[in-house]
Amino acid sequence: MCESGDCERQLTELERLARKGSGDAAAVVALAYASGDGVEQDIDKARQFIEQGARRRNPLAMYVLSDWYSRGFVVENDASESVLWLDRAVKAGYAPAQYLKATHLLATEDADTQRQAVPLLEQAAAQNLLTAMYALARLQQTGTLMEQDLPAAGKLFARLARSGYSDARQQLQQINQQLTGTEFAASEDGERLQQAEKAMERITVTADASLYRSQLDRLVNQLEASGSFDNRSIGSRIRGVGCADTGSACSVLSPGKGQSSLGDVLSGSRGGN
Repeated sequence: MCESGDCERQLTELERLARKGSGDAAAVVALAYASGDGVEQDIDKARQFIEQGARRRNPLAMYVLSDWYSRGFVVENDASESVLWLDRAVKAGYAPAQYLKATHLLATEDADTQRQAVPLLEQAAAQNLLTAMYALARLQQTGTLMEQDLPAAGKLFARLARSGYSDARQQLQQINQQLTGTEFAASEDGERLQQAEKAMERITVTADASLYRSQLDRLVNQLEASGSFDNRSIGSRIRGVGCADTGSACSVLSPGKGQSSLGDVLSGSRGGN
């Protein structure tokens, strides 16, 4: 998305900040070099900066490094290293990592192991990661691995539907039908769910290069304003780097598995596997 030098100034400044010790900047610069977004593709530099960011325990860097190890992209394929860095990103409270780890646990055939996914989904959903919110809502809706909780599922689907997520509106409609005639349906919260179903309109956001430049500018400004760098990521406050800019982390944008380009991270789109 950063072509013809559109983001050259911002990426140059981010590289300077990365060399001074910013894990956030190192992660973004690594993604740029890996994909050739805004700079000439340089796999060696991508590896250098992603490892630097991961060593500084930057959550985004650890998550991306895990993904790269799992696919043998930039670094050699190494399943054990992939698990190691994913677990570290989970421990750091990074919502996309928590969701991905939860999907791994849910894919097993052991019920006790599957149940370990629930708190991870809850933690990621609390950060408003859409995929985690949807997965948790489905578990609540069906009573899988937990007690069925239709009102809680309905509230999540209502929030998801406002973002135009998947079939959330249809799921909300189904839940309202299931709750018809119940005490909850007659309550204030129940009426809100019914109104939410009727009021949904999908919101489409179109991004262009100027948006990416402004996002990079914000990252540069926030890093420069901090004056010093440590292990704490400010990614949750930067659109596209970790979470959304609405005051609720990860409500819209967060890198998913397979995202290895700067454009993927800034736009929130999925890259190829």
